[in-house]
Amino acid sequence: MARAGINKALVQQARDALLARDQRPSIEAVRIELGNTGSKSTIQRFLKELASEEPRPPTVCLSEELQTVISSFISSVAERLASEAQDAVAADRARLERQQAAYAHQRDIDQARHNELQNTHQLILQERRESQVRERAVGEQLQQLEVERQRLLSAEQHYLELLGERAKQIQSLEEKHQHSREALAHYRQQQLRQREEEINRHESQVQQLQKEQRRLQEQLLLKQEELNQLYRDLERLHTEQRLRSQELHSQAQELARWPQLHQKLQAALQEEQERCRTLQLQISILHEKARRYVLDHRQDRRDLRAQARQIGQLHTLLSGQSNI
Repeated sequence: MARAGINKALVQQARDALLARDQRPSIEAVRIELGNTGSKSTIQRFLKELASEEPRPPTVCLSEELQTVISSFISSVAERLASEAQDAVAADRARLERQQAAYAHQRDIDQARHNELQNTHQLILQERRESQVRERAVGEQLQQLEVERQRLLSAEQHYLELLGERAKQIQSLEEKHQHSREALAHYRQQQLRQREEEINRHESQVQQLQKEQRRLQEQLLLKQEELNQLYRDLERLHTEQRLRSQELHSQAQELARWPQLHQKLQAALQEEQERCRTLQLQISILHEKARRYVLDHRQDRRDLRAQARQIGQLHTLLSGQSNI
């Protein structure tokens, strides 16, 4: 099947290139020159058309002309020969020009191929240098791996010796372990009775501690309630103190506006100040009681945490003994 674009001009160009290299422009040679493309029948048809278009000097049989044409036609024959010779020279000149063009085209192709081969050669040289670098790196790695292999072999030998020694130690330990198991079985039988007694004793202790814990929790709740009541009393006294202070401030303003009531208001002021001092004293006492309750509450919480830890330790001990 002919390639799209194969035409008479391409066939003529390929034929002229072959003629420029002094090669016979056969159908197969033209097809190879075109890149192994195109139908042979199409190439043959284009070659025939090109051959028919070229002017060729006709074959002239002079003997027949001389026999039939007498001297009167000698001059006309000479003119025809001259004309045909000029046509042949023109055809040869056209063929020479096409061959020169084909030579120039082939020279450009060869130059492009030469440049491409030179670039390829440079790339190959670059790849060869890189390969040499990689080869040297691989050689160094091989040397390092060989050193590492020797080290691993010596380490393997050392480990094999250690394994042999360890096997002897394991054998000895297994014998000792067998004796230990027998002694442990005897010891467990003795300890089992003691642990049953200890478990009963620990269970009674746990019950007592739980009762004590519940009692302390009830006491803690009562103290928390008393502490809340003290906080409420303290807030109430603060509120009363603010109200008294506001009243004293109002009375002082009233005293400033009414100087004639100074003595009476002064006495009332002193009385109120005395009441304020009394309230301050009560507040201090309540603060102290509240602080003592807080300290007692913290101590009770610490006692509860200590007892909880003891109970947890007892539970852990009981669990461990039951597992054994």
